[in-house]
Amino acid sequence: MTEEDAKLPLPDAGRPAESSETPRRGLLSVLLLGPRAWKRWWIALVRSVTHEEILTQTAEQAGFTSNYAFMVAIASGIATIGLLLNSPAVIIGAMLISPLMGPIVGAGFALAVFDVDLGKRGARALILGAVTAIVFAAAIVALSPIQDVTPEILARTRPNLFDLAVAILSGTAGGYGTIRGRGGAIVGVAIATALMPPLAVVGFGLATLQWSIVRGALLLFVTNLAAIALAVAAVAEWYGFGRGGLRKRFARRAVISLLVLAPLAVPLFISLRSIAWESRANAAVREILETEAHRLDQGQLAQFHVHIGYGAPAVEAIVVSAKPESGLEARMTDELRQALGTPVTLHLTQLQANDPARVSAALELAPAKTPVKPPLREQMEATVRSELPYALTAVDVDMEQHRIVVVPKGDDHVDLAGWRDIESRLAARHADQQVTLVPPAGALPAIAFARGKNSLDDAATKRLELVLWTLECWNAKQVELVGHAGTRADGALAMARKRAAAVGRWFGDHGIVATQSAVYPLPRQSALERERGDAAFRSVDIGLPAQRTER
Repeated sequence: MTEEDAKLPLPDAGRPAESSETPRRGLLSVLLLGPRAWKRWWIALVRSVTHEEILTQTAEQAGFTSNYAFMVAIASGIATIGLLLNSPAVIIGAMLISPLMGPIVGAGFALAVFDVDLGKRGARALILGAVTAIVFAAAIVALSPIQDVTPEILARTRPNLFDLAVAILSGTAGGYGTIRGRGGAIVGVAIATALMPPLAVVGFGLATLQWSIVRGALLLFVTNLAAIALAVAAVAEWYGFGRGGLRKRFARRAVISLLVLAPLAVPLFISLRSIAWESRANAAVREILETEAHRLDQGQLAQFHVHIGYGAPAVEAIVVSAKPESGLEARMTDELRQALGTPVTLHLTQLQANDPARVSAALELAPAKTPVKPPLREQMEATVRSELPYALTAVDVDMEQHRIVVVPKGDDHVDLAGWRDIESRLAARHADQQVTLVPPAGALPAIAFARGKNSLDDAATKRLELVLWTLECWNAKQVELVGHAGTRADGALAMARKRAAAVGRWFGDHGIVATQSAVYPLPRQSALERERGDAAFRSVDIGLPAQRTER
């Protein structure tokens, strides 16, 4: 088919084709008949379309009217509420009633026929509609008591090349539906490309001053807008809208599409590559953490989360086992750095439990969360409760003082070190809050001494620091020390007094009064030492006043 053969004047509206090769034949069967049949089939296809009627209808739907503005505002409000509630069903409802497809389709036909007036009409409706949607969404977010970043919001802040492909395919379907009278296709395009939710996310980002969300959602909207308009223009060219030969028109359209889509494709490709790397990184992190956790006694990887931002990746993990390992975090960090090929920050919480599998199962029900913006008091309390898999006696949130106090109920499967690590994890997630976790009441750990020693070594000092943290959480200022004397030389009564005195001096240096530093032998001392080992009588017990530890 030559270029002259492809030059067709605008066909009479609804005039049937005179060729025998009408669109009654399928495209696949026509392809077997040769170029002349292709030409006659395409001419018949073009003449089967009522061009003037379609252009008139498109122009009517592309303008900005009061009804259009009203429907944009309603759709924006529904989309914003759906995003805040993380409800896909509500968001889909907003897509169905959004009128934004009209001006975009109008812009596509304006590109095809080079109708400047139609292009201005569609551009004006799009700009005013987008501004209306963003402002209305921002107002709803500003008045809303819920301003959390939900997964539905985050899903519209990182567009990639797949979003561009979906928009092109959807625009093709939209152009075909407009020309062939397939109204259902337009509805499907509105759902597939989701034009209104990105604008609502832009309003959310403006209301909460989160500019990264604004940039990502705005890029998604512009991508959908440009791809749909260009795809509609290409379909319109195929159906005979426009001027000049078909090949010339498609070449011109290809140049325009390249100039518009190429700048958009660069950040979309970078985003896609980043998402792919994050997916691989998550899989590698899970494999390494699970492998190392299973090397422990009944070890279980209960929970992990990978934070990937502008800096080095940060990994947060919880491992439950019958016997924690002191060098586990350093070993995991080295393996993660080698696997990912980049510096990694690992925050590992090791919980000691009698039944690691049960505790791990409970933790899996509460996946790690990182609040992007502090919510109001009730929302903050609900967030903290969702982050802990244990029963809580109370959660006290003081938004004015930026303080959170968590009081868990007693749980025999978590020791004091575990509670302190959980407090550190909560404090890291809520960096702008002062987080205090009050551990359940119970016996404080004893301070063990090496054989023949009455000075504090590193292990004893770390245990005293854990006890001091517990006392501060309990707001206790006074303790009672009990040094246990044994029958052997290194466990004699004099040595027990010196050990209790060493612990008392450490507490005194840290503002805790150690009173009633009693040392005493027990009845049947020799038998008990043979049964329990003499190490049990080379320690100093710590208790609150009115408490006394009996062995």
